[in-house]
Amino acid sequence: MSIPTPEVLQALLGKAEPATALPGNLMHAAVLLPLFQRDGDYHVVLTRRSQNIPDAGVICFPGGGFESSDPNLTSTALREAYEEIGVAPEDVRVLGAIEPYFTRYGFAIYPVVGLIPPDYPYTPSEFEVDEIIEVPLDTLYDPANLRHEGLLRPEGLVKRFTYVYEGRIIYGVTAQMLSRLLELIAEGMEKEVPWQSRTPAWRA
Repeated sequence: MSIPTPEVLQALLGKAEPATALPGNLMHAAVLLPLFQRDGDYHVVLTRRSQNIPDAGVICFPGGGFESSDPNLTSTALREAYEEIGVAPEDVRVLGAIEPYFTRYGFAIYPVVGLIPPDYPYTPSEFEVDEIIEVPLDTLYDPANLRHEGLLRPEGLVKRFTYVYEGRIIYGVTAQMLSRLLELIAEGMEKEVPWQSRTPAWRA
């Protein structure tokens, strides 16, 4: 079964900016979900945060906070990806975005999906990034690489997914964004995902 073309994925993703304004009482941030095609599969690019910054060792997408010089949140995601892993904005074909994620730390995080050339010559920030990780998305559809977790919050039991790739653990809001991306790609392939229903826009 072939993967959806970028054009099909773009149609599934919809607009590349939020359909409605994000809450003004939250700090706005954006991340880039960089995809590339290799061997008939989409791969996604992640980073491991360095020991120099908060949440050291966590695997995440390149991204950061909105700055007044950014025209919009898509620009924020592209700027941060360039600063962290050296992917130039002009090398990114923006396909769209998925729903914002709201964290208990007061952030509204806007995930932008973009296509980059394969075998990209990354130049990671030595201060911010310890490792760049390229993950074939097909491996994340394997139930053996998926962990189900439950967190007891004031609003009740909240379900979470955690992924394992070559001994690395992908969790938290990054895993939730991945889950939604996997659902969209699976929709374009008419393929089942290893969970039963659409992932809600959980509060991380």
